[in-house]
Amino acid sequence: MILPRVFLNSIKRSIHSSKHKHPFTRTWETLFSEAKSGFRLKDPLYPEHADVVIVGGGYIGASSAYWLKTRAGEGLSVVVLERDPMYNSTQQMLSHGILTQHFSLPENIYLSQFSAEFFRNIKENLGNDINIEYCPVGQLLLASDRYTEKLEHNVNIQKDYGIKNKIITVEDIQSRYPWINTSDIKLGCIGTESEGVFNPKELLRGYIQKSQELGANYIKCEMVGFEMEVQRDVLMEGIVPGTFQKLNRLLYKTDDGEVHSLRFAACIVAGGADSAHIAKFAKIGESKGLLKEKLPIQKREYNTFSIENPKNEMALGLNSPFVMDTSGLWLRRNGLQNSLLCGQIPSIKDDSNHSASEVFQASLLNRYPHFKDSEVKEVSTELTDCNTYDDTGIIGPHPYHSNLILATGFGRQGVQHSPGIGRAVAELVIDCHYNAIDLTRFGFDRLLTNEPLIETNVY
Repeated sequence: MILPRVFLNSIKRSIHSSKHKHPFTRTWETLFSEAKSGFRLKDPLYPEHADVVIVGGGYIGASSAYWLKTRAGEGLSVVVLERDPMYNSTQQMLSHGILTQHFSLPENIYLSQFSAEFFRNIKENLGNDINIEYCPVGQLLLASDRYTEKLEHNVNIQKDYGIKNKIITVEDIQSRYPWINTSDIKLGCIGTESEGVFNPKELLRGYIQKSQELGANYIKCEMVGFEMEVQRDVLMEGIVPGTFQKLNRLLYKTDDGEVHSLRFAACIVAGGADSAHIAKFAKIGESKGLLKEKLPIQKREYNTFSIENPKNEMALGLNSPFVMDTSGLWLRRNGLQNSLLCGQIPSIKDDSNHSASEVFQASLLNRYPHFKDSEVKEVSTELTDCNTYDDTGIIGPHPYHSNLILATGFGRQGVQHSPGIGRAVAELVIDCHYNAIDLTRFGFDRLLTNEPLIETNVY
């Protein structure tokens, strides 16, 4: 049985060189010296070799590139493949610019806490010209009778992890926020620190700009496959001896129609809703044994709406919190503009016969009756990567392909948690284990053992 992550270990060792090299370092360099000597650039834009290749240059992919280059510097070559460098699918992710700490899973709580710290120091982290307009206005969570017990349970969990929030009564809600209909509300929770809103578009720009400054190479292209090589000396449980296939090259097609081959040591799959398609190139879900389970990522689509020039009774102050109720309906100010943004998170399993628009309109008028005569306009259609297995993100090496790290399926949490997710990816590549936040439970293995990891928030 070989040790897992052997290829990732090799990267770690190659980064830390010294006058007296470790025997394993010398062995690794000997094994790969011949291959490295053959690497030549056809074009500076299209390298033939990279230590790490990241498929997907969105929030998680760009964050991973940023953290890898921040930690390893010139000692690690990083290539990011992105099909849409204009980021048309992420330009209007208005609903994603929300930082909340209201979770039941410790991992999600820790990720939110780190995001708050990262956002507070955004200029130091990403550059003085980056302003994500982070505004910790807090979050007001409204629970119906059905979810009251769950809300109280989650608040107690969060307090154990140092989250500052408090339960408020219906009377308190009516007094503070008279524009909210509380007829079906039994309890509320208000975050008093580190929750709020930010500009997600500017965050993405910061990741990309800083990672490029540090040497990451972004390539506009479409991934079209992997190349594998048989390693007859590898023994793995459930694999016939002499048949193990290791991923060693990635194929991608550029706009001119040419297909390029890129040899890599580690590959990060951060392709969002396209991640399942990418995984199929590695035969994930297309074979048996450790490859029998497919990557259960699907595209999830929903709309964001704007309410222009709300009436006086709905003119939220600058410090008004982001509001969400247990139907998934959310509402927030649109920065300094005299407008509001709102939408509704669709249920992962919606068996109703009503359209999403009908459900949203009914929920909106129930919670905010003053909007009855207001103009509600659709401003964007947003896409996320939904993990249909348990609606929780997947991160870590695939159990068969130890040099293929998955970082996908985080849905709406992916943007706000991208600082910690990217850092975790860098830790796996460089250190071969998690250091800051242990995300082991978010690994792909839980699909093989059928142990779903459910986030029991109240919406």
